[in-house]
This record gives sequence, structure tokens and C-alpha cells, in this order.
Amino acid sequence: MLLFGGFTFVVDPYHVSEWSEIPGVNERRTRAHADGYRVRVGHGLIETQASTVVFGSSRSHDGFPHENPDWPGGYANMAMGGTNAFELANAAVLAAGNPNIECAVIGLDLREFGDYPRADATYWITPLAGGSPLQAHIQTSLSLDAFVRALQTVIDNVTGGADVDWETAYAPEFSRERFDTELEKRYRSYLGFVYDPERPEFLFRGIDALLARGVQVRVFIHPIHSRIEEARWRAGIDVEDLQLRRDLARLAADRDPRPSRAPCFPGEALEVWDFAGFAPVAQSGPPSHSGDVLNPWYFEPSHYRPDLGLAILARLSGEDLDAPVAADQFGVRITPETLDEHWANITARRTEWLANDEWAQWVTAEYDRMEADPPPIEERPHIFLNRDDFISLERRVSRIEAQSQASLNERDPE
Repeated sequence: MLLFGGFTFVVDPYHVSEWSEIPGVNERRTRAHADGYRVRVGHGLIETQASTVVFGSSRSHDGFPHENPDWPGGYANMAMGGTNAFELANAAVLAAGNPNIECAVIGLDLREFGDYPRADATYWITPLAGGSPLQAHIQTSLSLDAFVRALQTVIDNVTGGADVDWETAYAPEFSRERFDTELEKRYRSYLGFVYDPERPEFLFRGIDALLARGVQVRVFIHPIHSRIEEARWRAGIDVEDLQLRRDLARLAADRDPRPSRAPCFPGEALEVWDFAGFAPVAQSGPPSHSGDVLNPWYFEPSHYRPDLGLAILARLSGEDLDAPVAADQFGVRITPETLDEHWANITARRTEWLANDEWAQWVTAEYDRMEADPPPIEERPHIFLNRDDFISLERRVSRIEAQSQASLNERDPE
């Protein structure tokens, strides 16, 4: 058992420890991309010295820089590919325990609130699940999955091979193909989408832990390309897209958090923003077939480039940029009072895009074809959060809220 655990610990396939980088053994973390986000993020949230952290799925992971040395107080990208509201809520609670974190930026998409499995398998061997860092290190070292990843990492480093699909996913020569083939992939997934209305509630209960510590929180909806937004309308889940916005705006309005102790952005302690909705930047043209001309804002229709992530941070900071990410074109704060007007604007932009965009006719024809001969929907179990999930989260958040209130009472006994 010591040899088994020691091998996994030293190879460190998820790159948790900075010291473990051995040429020819694990210098290339070829397998960390597959399921290592959670392990690295779980420990990173405890150890980071950054004052601002970015959460979210692969959209945040790929769409925001991993280094941002000019950001005051330090910055860390703590996104996890394929994550959902369950994992994000518990990540928020873990972040609340780090006194260095002053601001949290949480990127969301409709997928994070579907009835998908609660967590990736590696989630349970990380501090995200509520255990101590030492316990998580021991669990990871003794995990069969982690051992297999460690063995694969060593073999890849020795042989020079790897499962490198992710390394070439955004290669310029494949960019146009991704812009075109993503339509059917997303349309197919949206046909089987089921919205879980309890997941926004769950996420915001996790956010309560951050607010109790005086952390400023910015929740935002990702800016996906109009090609993929249209898939939702054609699949008939635009209703769920609106409902998600309504739920997020309501949950934010229901809270009256204490003032942020060191705000990074102008405005209130908690705000919800929308960067989607057929915005001009999302109507940008596809790359050329050769890959010589790329879309400046998107790797492919579902994942944006770090330049757009920086534009999101600039917009949240009150800065104004040039078109198509100027303040009146990109990013809107949503509240229960403004949502209906905002959705009417989105609907109007969609209508204008369909009527005037040079690529809309081709996109419409593709969705017409899929609608006439629908692609098969992946059969999967429908999983909803249960009572134990809520009890476990409530216990962790309530403890943080009680500690924060006690601390406030000590400083201001009156």
C-alpha cells in the first residue's frame, strides 16, 4: 500500500504539488486534463494567495487567462471542466474558508443546472467534498483511478505519446470544422436537456458562505456564440434559458449581504450579469476553412478566448472597451425588475440576426435539416439533488455564517 500510494503521490498526475516535476517521468501532465481539475482546484482554493478567483466550467477554464499579473491582489483561475451547480456550490464554501479571497467571479451556463450527475468521480477525493487537505492527499494517493492516471502519465513521458485530443482541440486547422460540427452536437444535447430548479437554490446557498465572509461575488452567464444560442431556441429550451435567468435574478435579490470587506468591482456585494443573448460579439463570423483567419473571440461556438474573458472582467470593473464589447453592447446586469425588458431585447437581437447575418441562412438550414431528421438523443439517467446533499451543504454554510456573525459581534458588541 505504501508503494502504491507513494508512486501516485510522487508522480502527482493532477499536478497538485508544484515541487513534483520530474523530467522524463511527469514533466508533461498529459492526463491531468481528463479529470484532474477538481483535485487541483480543491487544494488550490485552500492554498491560493490570490484575492480574486474565477469559477466555472471549461468555458471559464479556457475563456479566462490562467495568469493575470496586472490584477490587483492576485488572480487565480479555479474553473473545472464539466462541472455543475453541485460542485460549484461546494467550491464556494471551500473558498469561503480562505481569508485571502476577497472576490469571486462565477461563470454559469444552462448546462450547470441540468439533471446530470452531481459530481465527477475525482470530486470525492478532494477537499471540495468537505475533508481536510491531508485526508484528500491520502485518498488521492490510495485511489485506483489516480494510480492509473499516474501510470499513464509516466508511460506518456517515457514514450512521448499521450491522449492529446484536448491539446489539438483548438488548433487553427480544426477551427472551422468545430464551428460547423458543434451545431449538431449541442442541438442533440439540448433536445434531452432537463432543467433542475433546485440547483440554482443549491448554488446560491453555497454562495451564502462567501457573502458571510464579506467576499464580493459576481455571477455571470457565459457569452456563447449565436450559432449555439440558436440551437437552444430550435430545441425548444429557450424557456429554460429564460427561467434560469429569472431564478438567478430572484435568488440574488432575495439576499441582503453585508458590505464586501475589500471589493474588486464597483456596485453591490452580489450581482448577476448576462453576457449572452445574441450580443454583437457572438454574431462574429466563423474562421476560414484553412485556419488562416480565425474568429478573434471564440475558439469554437461554445468556448470563448481569454481576450473575451478579460473583456468580461473589464465590464464588471466598470471599464469601457471598443465595439463589439463596448458597455452598451456587451454585458447587462439583470434583476427581477429588468429581466423582462432584457429578454425582449434578446428576442429582438435574435430576430435581427436571423434576418441580416450573412451566415444565418446556412445555420437555419442546418437546424431545419436536424429538425426534419432529429439526431438520436443520448439515453442517460436523470439525477436530482437529494435531501442529504442539502443537509450536508447547509451544515457547512451554517457553520461559516455562525462563525462570521460571532466575529462581527466581537468587533462590534453593540
